[in-house]
Formats: sequence, structure tokens, C-alpha cells
Amino acid sequence: MKKYIVILCMCLLGLASCDDKLDLAPANQITQEQIMELLASGDSSKIDLVLGGLASNLPYVWHRDLGGSDPLINSPLGLMYRHSLMGYDLVIEGNDMGVFGYLPYISADVIRNGLDNKNTGNWELGWKCVAEANRLLDFLTDEIVGDSKRLKTYKAQALTLRAFAYNWLMENYREAYRSDGVGLMIYDKIGGDYKPYSTAGEMYDFIKQDIKTATGLFAESQIGEAQDGYTIASFSDIDLGVANFVLARISLLTGDYVTAIAASNAVLAKYPNLIATEYYGGKNSGTATEPEFKMETNAFLNFTHNPEVIWGFQDVLGNRNNIYTAWNVLSYSYGGASAGDYTCIVNTLYDQINANDVRKSTFLDGNTRFEDYRYESETSPTNRSVPEYSNLKFAASLGKNGTKANADISSNDICYIRVSEVLLIKAEAQAKSGDDAGAKATLNTLLAARSTGSGTLTADNYGGGAGNTLEQVKLQWRIEMWGEKATEYYNNKRWGVDVVRSMTATNHGRDMTIPVAIMTLPIPENELLYNPNLR
Repeated sequence: MKKYIVILCMCLLGLASCDDKLDLAPANQITQEQIMELLASGDSSKIDLVLGGLASNLPYVWHRDLGGSDPLINSPLGLMYRHSLMGYDLVIEGNDMGVFGYLPYISADVIRNGLDNKNTGNWELGWKCVAEANRLLDFLTDEIVGDSKRLKTYKAQALTLRAFAYNWLMENYREAYRSDGVGLMIYDKIGGDYKPYSTAGEMYDFIKQDIKTATGLFAESQIGEAQDGYTIASFSDIDLGVANFVLARISLLTGDYVTAIAASNAVLAKYPNLIATEYYGGKNSGTATEPEFKMETNAFLNFTHNPEVIWGFQDVLGNRNNIYTAWNVLSYSYGGASAGDYTCIVNTLYDQINANDVRKSTFLDGNTRFEDYRYESETSPTNRSVPEYSNLKFAASLGKNGTKANADISSNDICYIRVSEVLLIKAEAQAKSGDDAGAKATLNTLLAARSTGSGTLTADNYGGGAGNTLEQVKLQWRIEMWGEKATEYYNNKRWGVDVVRSMTATNHGRDMTIPVAIMTLPIPENELLYNPNLR
């Protein structure tokens, strides 16, 4: 943490040498003192240029790789995919799960060591976001912000990212919430003395205050398509939708169900539409023997068909996105093309998906394999066999506007927050607060959008958890958010559900149990070494 709390040089994204007419030094030569002088000058155009550069970079602090060659430990999607491997619902099929080191993840061995970089990446990502948010907030005092709508927006964005990052750290490095549990060190500015641990209650009170302040500032700023704080410029911008999502999530985690429901309703009022069934996941436009999946018709890879996106990034290049576009696997380029490892759904969950649910079609069934599958770039026959229950949710063999002659799938759209998760947060909060009828109505909104065939699915006719509203909510969490953001892992942790893999599931390769007790990551040793308050 030491490297995150020192004063950082102000290297502003996109200001290479600055506009001559603004008479500013090159970005990598701008000091904190110069920025303070600039702020004191009251020159709104210069202030907006400098602080706007910092604010526009905030989303990418989260999204950008941490550095290094292994996407499993240096990108947010990689970190979350690793946690998915420690759940029950996602299965690696292939070469004994070990060719590219999956087994240590599946057994949770790599997260028990405070020195292992497979653990410390989670810590580095969270604190990097906290530090960058604080860097901007240090300049955005009430006096500087004044009545400026744009500066109110920048401050709201920084507060939202800080809250998002602190919750990420809490969910990874602390047990499921209880107010008297151990929290983290609360840093609200760059620099200063090392802090001791807070309580969990103090930590989440701080997070909630950040978000409540942010939502107020977004509303006051009136920036966005409808001048309401939403959709400031693009999918990647941190806006009021992101802030209300964070408020809904942390309120669910801390048992504040009234706020969770209210914040969810605020998001759903702005984002009422769900993915259409024809764009939900990969669709085979080829044949059974020569399957073809087009990225452009898959809402999970192409925002054109995804009205659920609250926060995400379009046309992303590089390792971080190969989690989706390596053929029908979530396991990056380590998948079928090079190693024969495929990411599948566990058969016992697949069997619980209703036959009239479009989500069942996003996986191969238990009797179907793609034999001798060839990637578009391959011309010779292969012995590759894509196994039963393989994931088609993120399948793409052709990129956007791609053809077999040009099958590039090196970029795709990535969604971090979408509407279905908000519906599930609301439904769980309603069920836990005793409003079964309300929870069912919320679930029915989701299930109606996922229904195929002659009838409409409901919480009462779905099966699985029918008759027990909270169990139905939990089932729909598992189905809807399968393979996304390690949602199952974090839900298991807060629900107190041990992961018990056994051969009763036909495609779990090993009997193994991961108890809730080891789902909390150890604080990295370097942090304990630097901060004397934590020893």
C-alpha cells in the first residue's frame, strides 16, 4: 500500500503537451503545486482541461491491465474468472484441468498465500483505484467545485470509483459483513500516516457516505443525455447508474434492504429493457458439423443488441477480452485452440434450467459435442472435440462484421454491470425483507424476458426453487449470472455456502470441498510489512 499513498506525479492522460493557448507545462512535468496554483487562478477552461483529464481516466484505472504477461493475474476479468473456478457451477473440461495451471485455482490453493501474486493482484487493483480517486478528490474541494456542474460530475465519479474499489477489497479480503467485523484502512486523501484497520461497520459507513454524496452530485450536475446524471458520454463513463448500482449492492451486502430496493428502482427506471432472446448468447448460424457463431449477434459481445449495459467498454483489444472470444471458453487463449481446455456449466445446474428458458440454449446439452472442430483460421482437420455442456454464452468464431476469410475476433465489447444483476439484487432484498410477492414480481420480469416456447416462465412455475422464494432467487442468480464477474463465488461467500464438488455431478473432474472459511483472501505480506498498525 505504501506505493499508493505517496504523492504521485501528475501524468495526465491525453494531455501530451497541452494546447499552446492554455500555456500549460507538458503533462509529465505538471506538479501538484502547479495544479494548486491553476485551481487558485479560477481559470475554468484550464481547470476543466486538467481535472477533466484525471476524471476521464478513472474508468480505465479499473479496466486497464496491471502489467505482466498473465491475464489471469493482471486483468480484472482474469481475477474474477479465477474466482469463478473456485465455485461449483463453472467447470473446466479438458486435459485434467492442469495443463495451464487451473488446478491450483480450482482447489483455492493460490489464494491462501499472502505472498502469491495470484492473490496480491486483487489487492493492487483495489488500492490503485482508491489512490487515483483520492488523487482527484484532493483537488476537488467544495470551494473549487462551487456551482460548476462539470466539476460536480468529476467529484461524483471519483467518489463512486472509490466506493466501488473499497467494496471490491472488502468482498475479497474480509468475511461476509457483520458490523463489528474487521474492516480495512480508510484513506480519504493521498499521503498521510498509515492507518489501522477500521471495523466493517465503519468501512461500509464510509462507502455509503461516498455513494450518497456522489448520487446527490450527479443529480445536481444535470449532465447526460437527459440532464439527469445518466449516460454522460459513453458506456465506459462512471455515471449515476453506476453509483446507484454500487449503492444497491453494498446495501444488500450489509442488510439494508430498504436502500437496496430504492437504489435498484432508481436504476431500473432508467434501464427498463432486457436482452432479447434472439441475441442472448451465441447462436449457431452454421451446421452441427460446421458450427459458426457471429459476435455481432451476441449481446454479451456486442452492445448494439444489449440494452442492459450500465457500465462497460466497447471494442476492447488485448488479453483481457480473450476471456470471451477464445472459442466458447472463458479461459483465454489457453482454451480449445491450444490446449483443449473448455469452460462448461456443471451438469447439475444445467439440468435445473427450464426447457423453455433461452439460457439453456447457451450451453451444449449432455448429448452434444462438436467433433473435429476447426477454428476459422485453421484449414486442416483436427481431432479437437468440444465437450458436452460447453459454454456458448460468450461464443464467437466470427468477429463483428467478420467473414470466414477475415475471422478476426481480437476485440469485443465487455460489460461489467448490467440490468439483470440489479433485478436480482432487488428480488433478494425483497425476499429477505419478507416481501415474497414483490420478490416474485421482480423475478417474473426477468423470467418473462428469458421465456421461449408457448408459455411465460414465472417464479411459481419455473421449478428448482419454486415454492421457496429466496431459493428461487438464488437459483436465478446462478443461472443468469453464470460465468460473469465470479458472482457465484461472492454469493457463496456471503450466503455461507461451502462449495462441495462431488462425482454426483458427472462433469466435475475431482471431488473437492472449498469451505466458506477459506474464501477470504489473506492480506498481502508486503502490506503487513509496511504498515506497523497491522502487525
